[in-house]
Amino acid sequence: MKKTTLTITLLITICFFTFGQEKFIYNYEGLNPEYVVTKIDDQNQTKLFEKSINWIKETYKNPDEVIKTTIDKKKIRFEGSKENIICVNVLGAPACFPGTYTIELEFKDNKYKFTPLILDYRVPATQYTPANTASINFESGAVYYKKGKLRKAHTPIPPSVEKLFNGLNLDLSEYLKSNEESDNSDDW
Repeated sequence: MKKTTLTITLLITICFFTFGQEKFIYNYEGLNPEYVVTKIDDQNQTKLFEKSINWIKETYKNPDEVIKTTIDKKKIRFEGSKENIICVNVLGAPACFPGTYTIELEFKDNKYKFTPLILDYRVPATQYTPANTASINFESGAVYYKKGKLRKAHTPIPPSVEKLFNGLNLDLSEYLKSNEESDNSDDW
């Protein structure tokens, strides 16, 4: 386990210096780090909060349903959904399932904190099992491993989790770093 922890730490460090921000990694030990703080230069807490609300409004089809709670200028909790959010290998072929995720954003001057809270996916009924909802455990990914190795059926799960949260955080940070939303109504 010490070798795995050292490898993960090294990978996170490389990602931080390569990409300028931490990245989420999902493995045997769960989701690491628990949250990511992203620096956005020259933007106060209020501006980051307001631009994040705008990002949600532009990113999601029904933003009023997506935003679950806000604490003025401090925090936003939102829930998104996605088709094919998690895939597994079934008899050698990928089977993908729709699901939902909940993320909390917190703001301070020149930075925000991105915390994944929930990732659920819906498994349809089969002739042998009823439909159910499964959750990804952020505290431990051990259920997907056997004798320290990722089970073949579950090899798509860690990259799916990482891609989802890293992709959303990158999209948000790029939006927040972009210049003011310009009014191009005269440039039609």
